[in-house]
Amino acid sequence: MSWTTPDGSAPLRPTHVLAHLSDSHLTSAGVRYNQVLDADAALDRAVAVLRSAVADGRPLDAVILSGDLTDTGDPDAYRRLRAAVEPLGVPVLYATGNHDVRTEFHRSLLGRGDEGPVLQSVQVGGLRMLALDSTIPGAGHGRLTAEHLAELTAALADPAPEGTIVVLHHAPLPPPSPLLSYFALEAASRIALRDAIAGTDVRLVLAGHHHLAQSGTLGAIPVAVAGSTAIRTDPLAPNGHERTWASGSFNLVQVYPDTITVSVIPVDGAAPVFDLDAAGCQAVIDAHPTRP
Repeated sequence: MSWTTPDGSAPLRPTHVLAHLSDSHLTSAGVRYNQVLDADAALDRAVAVLRSAVADGRPLDAVILSGDLTDTGDPDAYRRLRAAVEPLGVPVLYATGNHDVRTEFHRSLLGRGDEGPVLQSVQVGGLRMLALDSTIPGAGHGRLTAEHLAELTAALADPAPEGTIVVLHHAPLPPPSPLLSYFALEAASRIALRDAIAGTDVRLVLAGHHHLAQSGTLGAIPVAVAGSTAIRTDPLAPNGHERTWASGSFNLVQVYPDTITVSVIPVDGAAPVFDLDAAGCQAVIDAHPTRP
């Protein structure tokens, strides 16, 4: 069938489609995350959704992983991560989180030996993605060093044809729970990042760390936080409690010339309510004419 909008024009098509996954927390082989979850199986469920979509002809231009990719920095966990996502056949941008081990992350995923933060850049067509390192080795909260932000500023001095997406682990938004507030991005770093991207070609900031899909703004720039592929933070837990659920998700980022949409894709096994084929969709359209 031929799809149209109410005014008869063709539906808008994104110029780029990105999958944003975060906080997979892959453990050492045989170890369950928090002694409960099979984090590898949870990641595999998310990747299976993407694999099925690609097989169905849907576009996928890049995968972004925004930190806490492993739970303890196990080299084998990084190997399993690559084995899970790289067969999708698109560029992958890896960002490091506080549960990752920076030197092993660099060695296993980037093929580098750096001990300090690395600004990574991946470009797909005219869209640029820059990944920052907000981690402090040995600590759980986040910080962006002045030197690292200077690298970002230098990169942003040369605009990309279709703009830039900035990625980091520690979300520059208020955390959804008191405990996560203790592990937040330092306020000075949040303000410095806000100032660094103001007036540049940055169109969106992507982050993780909160184990909960969130949206907000950093100055005038929208921020989208991906949930964990393994668990979901409960922002309505009883006072004094930190509670999570075995419920994974990832974000689908669709880039258009004049906007960007971010959709949460749950991967927790919800049962379908309906599944209309083309004929079924046409029947719905026929029952709702735009010009009665």
